[in-house]
Amino acid sequence: MTALAYRRTAPSDRPPKRRRIKTRRVRVRMGELNWLALLLLACIVLLFDSLVIGRQLGFIRLPGELTQLDMARSGSIAYIELARASLERDEPTGVGCAEPVLSAASDTIAHARSREEIGRELAGMAASLYSSVRTDRARAATERVAALVSEDARVRSYKGADAYILITPHGADSSLQDRRSALSRATVQAISKDPIIARSPETIELTVGASGVSFEAGDPVVQAGALAREIDSLRTLIAQARQDAGLSELMGPGVTVMAYDAPSGYAWDEIVHQKDVLEILDSLFAAGALGAQVGGERIVATSSVRCIGPIVLVNQRPIAVNPIHISAVGNPVALERALKPVSARFARTGKRIETRREPSVHLSAYTRGGL
Repeated sequence: MTALAYRRTAPSDRPPKRRRIKTRRVRVRMGELNWLALLLLACIVLLFDSLVIGRQLGFIRLPGELTQLDMARSGSIAYIELARASLERDEPTGVGCAEPVLSAASDTIAHARSREEIGRELAGMAASLYSSVRTDRARAATERVAALVSEDARVRSYKGADAYILITPHGADSSLQDRRSALSRATVQAISKDPIIARSPETIELTVGASGVSFEAGDPVVQAGALAREIDSLRTLIAQARQDAGLSELMGPGVTVMAYDAPSGYAWDEIVHQKDVLEILDSLFAAGALGAQVGGERIVATSSVRCIGPIVLVNQRPIAVNPIHISAVGNPVALERALKPVSARFARTGKRIETRREPSVHLSAYTRGGL
């Protein structure tokens, strides 16, 4: 009886079904744990992706990080201070007229609630400053001409018919039309070389007669010729401004750049991101590039380069990647040399840049983007 009981309790005599049931329960529990782990991992990945996308779109900020409005406000205030310092250095007589404009702009920007409001205020300030400086320069030039003419002995003794004199400033010097030679040669040379008169934004007209000097409208023929030349000059300036702003096409020698991901291309630092594109653009413009475009999108002062996941947006439009195609107009040798340090940094993470000099690069005009 004792031996029989011993055999029944021996491990070899245990019912096999009970062992299988325990093994099955363990397997079920392990399967549940695996599903829970996968679910937890999926939640973590989803949370991380949400944080990255929210960070890119500006919905999430790190502790102590400035908002885009704060950065726009601080940058605008710094720009106003720079403008004030520039006026004090270059326009000492016009600072008094410009100070109320600068102070009002600083106060408005400090309480602005949006970047659009800051932009409108800066645009208005720039227009007011331009008008103020223009008026001050014209006044100073007129006063300078009056002082030089009043010292001319020939003018004081002039007895002929009224002489119409037109002075056209050119920035570095001035041209003068005096058909009746009412001014002495010394006065003409002094007016032509005077820097205050040369900076006047407007032509200066005066009439020399027996009764003295008056700053009034003169000969209509002379006026018409001066206006025609001024219109041509303005057209040239507008065309140059449009080209500098990227609003017109640009063609000339330059370089083409192809930015490639690393061969594996899965890790964060192995993919060409917006910071890499911006680094290339900064290097090109620092080397004297006259213009650039990324993926066919012209780069202007308001352009944006952003990454949203695997998509790169330039001017709010998606562009082709791997490679990202960048073109720039400028000195090909200088532009290629400027990209060598960037290429070396790319190589550390497996990315690469191919730069090719081109005798002619065509940049399209900027067009307003948007998805």
